[in-house]
Amino acid sequence: MSATLANVITNNYRLLAICDHCAHTVELDMDALVERHGGDYPVPALKKRLRCTRCGSASCAVQVALPLDRCA
Repeated sequence: MSATLANVITNNYRLLAICDHCAHTVELDMDALVERHGGDYPVPALKKRLRCTRCGSASCAVQVALPLDRCA
């Protein structure tokens, strides 16, 4: 079973988009994603919708990350 946007929010995780070409990394806006796609949207499906804002590459990875307060 794939993680959904709702699972990520419920567990207080973050989503990072990482460009496979230039390694540019950004934290995705969870509120905007849920508003646009709904909570049941599968996290792996985001990969094909991403484009790097630095180099323009459409080859990006999505990574689920711990909340910042749990990383220390």
